[in-house]
Amino acid sequence: MEKLKFFLIPILLLSLFSLLNSSAQEYTRWHLPEGATVRFGKGRIYSFTYFPEGTRLAVRTSIGTWIYDVDTGEAVELLTGDMWDTGTIAFSPDGNTLAVASGSHIHLLDPDTRNQRDVLTGHTFSVYTLAFSPTGEILASGGRDTTVRLWDTDTGELLHTLIGHTDSVMSVVYSPDGKTLASTGRTEDNTICLWNVQTGALLHTITENPDRIYSIAYSPDGLTLASGGRDAEIRLWDVHTGELTKTITTDMRSVTSVVYSSDGGTLASGSWSNNNIYLWDVHTGELLKTLTGHTDSVNSLGYAPDGKTLTSESEDGTLRFWDADTGEHLKTISGHTFLARAVAFSPDGGTLASSERADNAIALRNIQTGQPLKTLAGHADHLSSVAYSPDGKVLASGSWDGEIRLWNAQTGELLKTLTAHERGVPSLSFSMDGTTLASGGWDNTVYVWHVPTGHIRQTITGNITESERNNSLRDITLNPDGQTLAVATDGEIVQLWDIRTGKVKTELIGHRWSVAAVAYSPSGSVLASGGNDRKIRLWDAASGELVFIFPEQLDHIMSITFSPDGQTIASGTVGDIYISDVATGKHIATLTGHKRPVRSVAFSPDGKMLASGSDDSTVLLWDLTQIQPKAD
Repeated sequence: MEKLKFFLIPILLLSLFSLLNSSAQEYTRWHLPEGATVRFGKGRIYSFTYFPEGTRLAVRTSIGTWIYDVDTGEAVELLTGDMWDTGTIAFSPDGNTLAVASGSHIHLLDPDTRNQRDVLTGHTFSVYTLAFSPTGEILASGGRDTTVRLWDTDTGELLHTLIGHTDSVMSVVYSPDGKTLASTGRTEDNTICLWNVQTGALLHTITENPDRIYSIAYSPDGLTLASGGRDAEIRLWDVHTGELTKTITTDMRSVTSVVYSSDGGTLASGSWSNNNIYLWDVHTGELLKTLTGHTDSVNSLGYAPDGKTLTSESEDGTLRFWDADTGEHLKTISGHTFLARAVAFSPDGGTLASSERADNAIALRNIQTGQPLKTLAGHADHLSSVAYSPDGKVLASGSWDGEIRLWNAQTGELLKTLTAHERGVPSLSFSMDGTTLASGGWDNTVYVWHVPTGHIRQTITGNITESERNNSLRDITLNPDGQTLAVATDGEIVQLWDIRTGKVKTELIGHRWSVAAVAYSPSGSVLASGGNDRKIRLWDAASGELVFIFPEQLDHIMSITFSPDGQTIASGTVGDIYISDVATGKHIATLTGHKRPVRSVAFSPDGKMLASGSDDSTVLLWDLTQIQPKAD
């Protein structure tokens, strides 16, 4: 019996681990669009807001609003739809009203049921910032129309329209007594305006800011306003006179966020230029603590309602929670992502490589289960491209800093690092024999690499940059024979280059606007191209002659690929993915679900699945066997 007990314990632990892991991954299937089987990535974080009771956190992202349990750090809900993935949100102090900005409208909702109580209309452009007064009776809003508006939250009546900024209003903050409102503008409007809430009168305009302002915060006693901006200094202002009382000089390139502790003695700041959070003594300007842990820029900070926890949000895709007194790191919420610019299936169809991770690592996942297999870390900047060699042994990745890495696709071992590009590498393409890799860069240069040695075989430039119409490289693809390279640029021309000579063979003229994407058919006999003129064109790869223009108007085409049998084309646009028949150009189906441009599309080797990567910072996996064809 004892042996049986010891035999069962590992099995039970393994089962428990699998259950917990499965539960943790459930969010990948929340609110999936029709036809999608799984979503990788939680989207890019825009802002976060505590629920007034402090037990939940609302996080606005590129795909919707996530609700987290603060104690466990687990996601409990995802709110999707246009209202939840744009604009900003704010809770009334009593927690009974939730204000949500969507475009130029402001929706007042019940926080629990999300039933709409009122819609506030008056702004003429998008609303960027919201704040309730301490009593909850007045809501302040600011936005692109350069105005600040004050609303009665009971009646929905517009009380005042405050005019004083010359650019979009990015932040509004109430004084603790609710009598004064501070607002800041964007870019050229480097001013802070202080307003009388009751009358709407402008009290002070603070203009002594040498550069743009990113964040403002009132001290708890309401006597001081702190501001942080691009010039890396924190300024403290007397709110009664508008005069500068103190300047805290930091070693940061910019100050993205400033927030006071509940007792007013400490000021926390974050920055884009390094990954740290700094705690300052408000009275002396002395640096008290440096909180380290984030691996990318700190975008925003906020204290929990009870003042005991400081929360930070970073470009590294995480929210971190810190003890407000000791600075101790308490927990991390992870899984939020950056631009998903690249996806690629392994040739055996078992693995998907994707670039959505905010920590610049490549994610390798099992296609059947969606579970992570490996994480390939090492790039110092965000990923812009991934490609498998045809035999599946090598995975190439390119990043924004111009570095290319070659990995052993099975073990994850780094094989080589290729450096030549001066800027990012948006496109990679292997020859069929896997010995040649072409890389296209934002530096308007194509390098042709010998994969076994890592040596440059050919450098292609010249006309790519000299032509007025070809001023920025967008995409490249090698013909399967490895002899010809197609190059798409911001110009209207697709160029075909001879790899051996490094000279242009043919220019394909026909597009009316910039060409964003090119792809060869599996046989290499046909080249497809698409771009801002919203049309897919098919070209004879040998002669360069235009064969066919798809008759249907799509949308701005950002990415394109052939199915393995060459009979279908998938094209990613500014949000949708179109599936089209190659022979007729007929639009077969539309895959709708991404919130931003679709930068990468890839068919599985059997043609039954499609992966898509988008600027909404997610990857979607689509089951094409379940897609209903478009009705005639």
